[in-house]
This record gives sequence, structure tokens and C-alpha cells, in this order.
Amino acid sequence: MEGYFLKHSPLIFKIGITHDPIFRWANDVYGYGVARDSWAEMVVLYLSASCSSAVRVAANVVRDTGSSVRGLGKFAKKSTKNAERNLHRVISKQMKLSLPIPITKLGRGDLAHGILRLRDWMQFLVDKNCFHIIAGLVKPDPDREQSILKAFWAKYRQTNADHPVFSMPLDLSRTAPLLYHGDEGRGRRRTPFLVTSFHSLLGRGVRAGLQAQAKSGVKKTYLKLRPNFIGHSYTSRFLQAAMPKKVFQNEDVFQAVLRQCAAEAEFLQTVGVKHKYTGQRYFAVVLNVCGDWAWLYKAGNLTRSYNHLVKTTRDVANPAGICHLCRAGTSGISFEDIHLRNPAWLETTFLDSPFDDPSPLCRLLHRPGKLPGLFAFDLWHSWHLGVGKAFVASAAVLLSLQYPGRSKSSRFQQLSADYLAFCSEKKIPPILSKVTSDTMGFESMNVYPMANWFKGALTTNFCYFLDHKLNSDDCTDEMLKMCGEAVKSINACISGLYEGDVFLAPSTAQLLGEQGMRFLRRYAALARAACEREHALFTLLPKHHVLHHAFLYLLQHNNCEVVNPMCYSAQVDEDYIGKNSRVSRRVHPSTCVQRCLERHLELAYAKYVEAGYLIEG
Repeated sequence: MEGYFLKHSPLIFKIGITHDPIFRWANDVYGYGVARDSWAEMVVLYLSASCSSAVRVAANVVRDTGSSVRGLGKFAKKSTKNAERNLHRVISKQMKLSLPIPITKLGRGDLAHGILRLRDWMQFLVDKNCFHIIAGLVKPDPDREQSILKAFWAKYRQTNADHPVFSMPLDLSRTAPLLYHGDEGRGRRRTPFLVTSFHSLLGRGVRAGLQAQAKSGVKKTYLKLRPNFIGHSYTSRFLQAAMPKKVFQNEDVFQAVLRQCAAEAEFLQTVGVKHKYTGQRYFAVVLNVCGDWAWLYKAGNLTRSYNHLVKTTRDVANPAGICHLCRAGTSGISFEDIHLRNPAWLETTFLDSPFDDPSPLCRLLHRPGKLPGLFAFDLWHSWHLGVGKAFVASAAVLLSLQYPGRSKSSRFQQLSADYLAFCSEKKIPPILSKVTSDTMGFESMNVYPMANWFKGALTTNFCYFLDHKLNSDDCTDEMLKMCGEAVKSINACISGLYEGDVFLAPSTAQLLGEQGMRFLRRYAALARAACEREHALFTLLPKHHVLHHAFLYLLQHNNCEVVNPMCYSAQVDEDYIGKNSRVSRRVHPSTCVQRCLERHLELAYAKYVEAGYLIEG
């Protein structure tokens, strides 16, 4: 019995049987942390083990102890053959431990795959008194929700007065501003797994510290308009599709997913959903499509993107361009003039269409003549996993040359020791156990280094370290001095964007835009200086052009509030995709789409209960 508990107690205590006397005894003897006594805890089984193992554990417990408490007996009675289906029937249909959102089909034949409709999500939020999630509140407050949404649309109108939403017969105080996101995670055997979802532009903010201040007595803002970052992604994102590669690689299926998004958006901006008790109608408008650049290129069916960067002499004659918003990268219009306030591409914005065969998403509401602006760049991928990595790698290589030592490994050992000491002093996670030349992708001065990591937080931590190191020590190297100025500016810019609300005041936007442009000017100077020294450092990337767009956008509006570019960042969505992709690796491949949607609704139910949005029966 002791060995049985040692092996299975973490799983047993999560399925809601902890009040049984024998398990109280086990808890007292072995000190296991007893989970909250709740049927919703059964859902954790889906993350802890396979369904067949859950059935076996439940059956063993009932047989060994004679206990059949709550749902345990129902689990124990099920067969291990097709355990996924059997447990879904228990959890979802019998115990009602799943969000009441129906799974519908994309179509017939090859399109007979499950999907969750946006209208059903909205109907659920309205009927279950959870519409406050759209407004970024933690509790229902209809008057405050309507005031927040009304204030949002009033501010949005300042820079988007010609948007069609303002000419439609909508009650904007009950109209949700949404974003549509998509990307591929890692499914079974590392194959791509597509996850698409919707989420509100409004949320609970970026930093949890702001919530702590509110609890400590700081006066709350009634009309808070904060970005959508805080909170579990299962409670702030609304799943549309979850498909393995073998499904969505069929172009008809992928296009059907996009058409379904456009159709749902059209329904919610014209018909809306009706509250079953009050009769009030609620609407939603999808303002932008967001995600990494690869997703924008694929979903928008764009003819201009980073894929069209000139790579060979054959491409020089007639370059297609790298940006769907302007002609940057075409003949005679360089995207590398990142130091200029009035680059040549600025006057070409929205002049040429980037669509040969428009995507179904082009049916979404957009400003007249500015359809490409529907596809919003992701600042997080552009900086933290793009330009930031290139800058940090080159700056770290330059800094390593200042340490004594005859080999690059010995110099990087000293750099690594300084970085780890800095993280320990500032109490920030180093993420890495050591920093090496391989970490920075540094082979020699003849090859451009590009940092080898995929954690955006690591870019942030290294920038803090470089700011501390280069602006506190006496640097004699001119390039290192410029690096210090550059990192100080970009840290101020990125931190300011994260600390800002959905709308930035004109003075704040100007300040952050100036800091961003200062970084780009220093980076351009560093690239020139590296060429003069014949060193392959500070490479220029297409993502520099994305930052150029964002910083000039902040500077263009000096008399009205502007939307914070960080609102379109995808780090929370990346977490959301990772969670759904992980589920896809634990279900049978033949029923992957259906089972992933079922598990998502069951897992999301537990998170809604945990957050206090729903009261379990």
C-alpha cells in the first residue's frame, strides 16, 4: 500500500477523493499536499496522464480500498478501450465539467473537421455573465464594462475616424474589440500543429505588480484600458481551430478556417448575440489579424514579405519588396535606411496592394484604402526574437574582446560570470547556466553572430546586463560606447511600451518614439563602423524595418492618443499555442482535432472555475 501511494498519490489527490479516511491517513503519514476537493480537479488528469492510465489508477484504487467516492467510481467502471471517448462522456456529459460550447464542422467531405465558432464563445460569455473578460475586469460590472468599451471606441476613433465600425448601427458600449491570431506549435513527432484563436484587445494589463498595487490601497482606475497579458491564457483566449499538419496542409481546409473567421466576424458585427434573460444584443468587431510574420504572410496570402528579401544576383533586377504596408525593399527604395525620419518608403505606404489573390480575411472590417494595415506586425517577435538577438549577440562579442585572455572561450567564461553575478544581484532569472560563444552564435569575425535562443525574456535580461555593464564602466572603445547608448534607449522604449495602457498619450508616444529612433540611429552607426573595421557584426534584418514602422507611427500622431503597438504582441498567444500543442501529443492521431477541442473545453472549464468566473455545480 505504501508503494502504491508513493507512486500514484499526486494523481489520486487531484481527482477529488481526498476526503476519504484512508487518503487522509496517507496525507498525514506522507505529507502529500491535498488539492481542493472539487470535481473540476479531475480535469487535471488530462495533463497528468493518458486517459487509459487514469482509468487503470481509478480501478486499482477502488479495488484496493473499496472506495468509490464522487466521480472515482465512474472512472473505474470505464473500459481502457477508447478511454478518451469514455472519460470525455463522464467529465463533459455526466459531470458537466466542460464549457458549454458546441463543436461544429467546417463543412462536408474533406472539410468535416471540428471547430469552435466565435458566436458560440460570445453567447457563452454573455449568458454566463462573463462578458467582463472582454473589458479586462475580474468581476461582472455591467455599467463599468459599458463605460470601458465606450471609452475604448471613443479613443480608437481619434486615429481611425474612417473605420467602418463608426458608420454601422452598433451599440459600441456592448461591442467587443477583438484580434485574430494564428500560429503553428509543435505537435506529435515535432510536426506543425495549427492553433487559431480570438482575444480581446482589452485585458488586465501587463505586469502583475499593478494588480498588487490595486490590492494595497492604490486608487483603481474606473475606465481602465489595459493590454491583454495578465491571466491564464485559457481564460483570455477563445479557441477557433486546433489542427495537425496532415489536416491543415490541405489548402482547402486552411482557407475554410480563414473563411469561417471572416463569416463569424460578419455575423457578430451585424447580428450579434442576444442575452437570453435581458434581450440585449452584444456585438464584436475583429480589428486586426496578428501573429508572427510567417503567419501574416500565409494567412494574408501576401506577395511582399521577408521571404522576398534579395538573396541572389537574380533577385536584384526586380525585387518584390519585403513589406506589405509599403514598397520597402523594391528597386530604389531601401529598407535599410533605419536611421532616417523620412525614409523613401514612408511616402509609399498603402500605395500598392500586396494581394494578387486576396485572402478570405480581407473581408474583415478595415479602413478604406488601407487594407494591408489589417495585418498587424508583432513587436515581440520583431524585437525579442529578432533585432534584439542580433544586437545582443554583436554587443556581447564586442564586450568579450575587452576581457583578458587569449581564447574566445576564456573571455566568454569571464563574460558569463559577470552576467550570472548581475542576475543574482538584481534577482532576475538568468535562464542560462552559462554564456558561451555558441550561445551568441559567434564563430569568427567573418560570420555575423545571431544569438541561439528562443526565449524572449533572455533578450530582455541581456539588455539589462549590457545597460549596466556599458553605462557604468569606463569604456574606451567607441563602438561599445554606442552600444551603451543604444541599449539604454531601447530599454527605455520597450519598458515604456509594456508599462503603457492600450492608448498612449501624445507626450508618451513622442518620448518612446524618440527613444526607439535613437536606438535605430545608433544601430545603423554600429553597422557602418563594423564594416569599416571589416567585422561581421550588427547585421541589418527585415525586422529592423518593422521596428522602423512602429517608432515612426508613434511620432506621427502628436495631437491624439495612439494604440500601443505592444497590444499586438504575441507572447501570451505563444503560451496558448504551446498548451494546446502539448495536448495534441497526448491524443490518438486519427481523432486529434475532435479530442483537442474536447480537452480544451474541459481544461478551460477548470481555469474559469479557478479564476472565479464560473461556479461549479
